[in-house]
Amino acid sequence: MLPEKSKVLVTGASGFIGSHVVRHLADIGYMVTALDLRPPPQEHPAGVIKLSCDLRSDSLPEGDFAFVIHLAALGGVRPSMERPLDYLETNLRATMRLLEHCRPRGLQRFIFASSSSVYGPTAGLPSKESDELHPCSPYALTKLQGEEWGRLFSEKHGIDFFALRLFAVWGEGQRPDLALESFRRKILAGETITIHGDGEQRRDLTHVSDVARTMEAALTWTGNGFEVFNIGTGRNHSVNEMLRAAEEQTGMRAKVEYGSEHPADVPVTLADVRKTRELLGWEAKVFFPALPSTLCP
Repeated sequence: MLPEKSKVLVTGASGFIGSHVVRHLADIGYMVTALDLRPPPQEHPAGVIKLSCDLRSDSLPEGDFAFVIHLAALGGVRPSMERPLDYLETNLRATMRLLEHCRPRGLQRFIFASSSSVYGPTAGLPSKESDELHPCSPYALTKLQGEEWGRLFSEKHGIDFFALRLFAVWGEGQRPDLALESFRRKILAGETITIHGDGEQRRDLTHVSDVARTMEAALTWTGNGFEVFNIGTGRNHSVNEMLRAAEEQTGMRAKVEYGSEHPADVPVTLADVRKTRELLGWEAKVFFPALPSTLCP
C-alpha cells in the first residue's frame, strides 16, 4: 500500500535507469524529486521536481523525503581501471555525503543501486547474496564499499538501507557504451566491433522496466534494517548472442574482430533471485531479447 503523499528523492534521475525509475514512480503516485547534474533525455512527468546538484561538492537538497533512491554513479568496470580516483570520488564519497546528509533528517529508507560486479569471478553458478565477494575493478569495489557504509549507517543510525545488486541492465535508452547498444550503433555505422575474448562470456540481462518495478517493491517492503537483494533474471546469455540480436535488429551483418580478454571482465554473471522473489515478491517479467509491448517501435 502506497503511503499517502510519499516523497522520494531519486539521484542520477537523468540517467538510463534513473529516467525510467522516475517515470514509473511518478505514474503510481509518488511525489518525486529528480536530482542530476544533467537534464533528462526527455522531460520527466508532470509534477516531478527537478534539481541540479553535484553530490560530490554542492549543498545537498533539503526536504522531508521519506525515501532516497541513490542511482547517481560513474558506471562501467573497464573505464574504472583507468580512472579509479574519479570512481572513488563519485561513487563512494558522494554516497557517504548523501548518507550523512540524510541521517539527522528523519529519512525512513535509503535504496542503493549496487552491482553484480561485487561478486567478481564465479564458477558459473548463480550468485547468492551470502556468497563471498571478490570485486575485481575499482567500480565494483566502490559499490561494495557503498554497501558497507550503508550497513554501518543502518546499524548505528537506524536507517533502513537496501542494496540492490543490479545484473547487466538493458533496454530503451541504454548508454551507448553498453554492449547491446554499442553493437547496434557500430553495425549501422559500418564500423568494426571488437569483442574482448571469444564472446562466450555470459551475462544475466535485466530489463530496465523490471528494475523500475523493483525500486517500487523495495519502497513498499515491510522489512527493515540492512538488506541486500539480487536483481536479475536467473538466466544468462553470451556476448555472441547479444551480437546476433543486434544483427537481427538492424538487418545487417556485423564486422567483428576478437581480441584479448579485458582484466576487469568476469566470465559469467548469473543471479540467484530466490531471496528477492520470496521477500520482495518481485521477479523479472521481460527476458532478452524480447521487449515489452509498450517499448516496441
